[in-house]
Amino acid sequence: MLSGTHSGFVFFLIDESGDINPSVGRAAEQGMGGVRRGMIMQAGNPTSLDGLLYDSTVSDRAKWSVIEITADPDDPKRTPRVSKDWAQDQINKYGRDNPWLMSYVLGKFPPGGVNTLMGVEEVTAALGRHIRLDRYSFAPKVIGVDVARFGDDRTCIFRRQGLASWEPDILRNARSEDIAARVAVMARQRKTLDNPAWEADAIMVDGTGGYGAGAIDAMRLANWEPIEVQFAGKASDPKFGNKRAEIWWKLKEWVEDGGCLPNIPELLRELTAPRYYMNKGKFWIEEKEQIKKRLGFSCDLADALACTFSVDVMPKTLAVTRQSLQPAAQSYDPLRSRRR
Repeated sequence: MLSGTHSGFVFFLIDESGDINPSVGRAAEQGMGGVRRGMIMQAGNPTSLDGLLYDSTVSDRAKWSVIEITADPDDPKRTPRVSKDWAQDQINKYGRDNPWLMSYVLGKFPPGGVNTLMGVEEVTAALGRHIRLDRYSFAPKVIGVDVARFGDDRTCIFRRQGLASWEPDILRNARSEDIAARVAVMARQRKTLDNPAWEADAIMVDGTGGYGAGAIDAMRLANWEPIEVQFAGKASDPKFGNKRAEIWWKLKEWVEDGGCLPNIPELLRELTAPRYYMNKGKFWIEEKEQIKKRLGFSCDLADALACTFSVDVMPKTLAVTRQSLQPAAQSYDPLRSRRR
């Protein structure tokens, strides 16, 4: 769209240039030829080492007048638009070498860049995708629960079985008892036309920060055994920085392998929101609070679905079958052959 632009007075404004391809900048420069007065202005966070912002402020810095803005609480020239207390809290929580913090708080390019975990095209293809029953009926049935942290967040309950998932339940301002009751109903769904009687093999609840503790206790009082998931906890695979990074990576692979998402537009927004980065040889993704600060919304639906990948589960029917094949201990008599 920029190529072929010609006028006596030209002004190009390019926003969020941290992830924009440098070719866009070159196209804008072509429009500067022969103008009486022209200007190209761009703004963005230093998120990528391959984007237009890096190309302009590092590789071609001599061509540009560069203004650097930082929220670093130790910098006397820091911007007053960002709370100093908030910035210091982020530094204390994630460390100054955290790539997300470098990009969005300190205003510095991280060593490896910050990139989007899932693309729009792959998520769009999964929305409303259908799959035959025989391709997932053998898989364990799991429920993921993301409990609301703040007043404007939602408690989301997601059902998944293999490559299939169903429309989630969303609760607002729900008490722990209400959440536990709703999970119990979803864990024992009545038979439908396209699905046999559905009984959950496992319930996985985000317990990060203690927000889900009440719901977990209420489920246990009702004789359910939910699995508490700590997003900040240790990952099973050492290549991931924490449990959140690990389960979101599994969710990404599930989508790419043919996972079926309910046709909910919000899922497209939430699943394509998190960005990943490498730090000290480990794979990380943005925390929920970081995404909310950057974009203004919380990935409640996506986090609930991600919870279903927390633990590998065996279907109850398979467990019963295997148990039935084992001979009962009391039926074995080592002296039986001698007595005959």
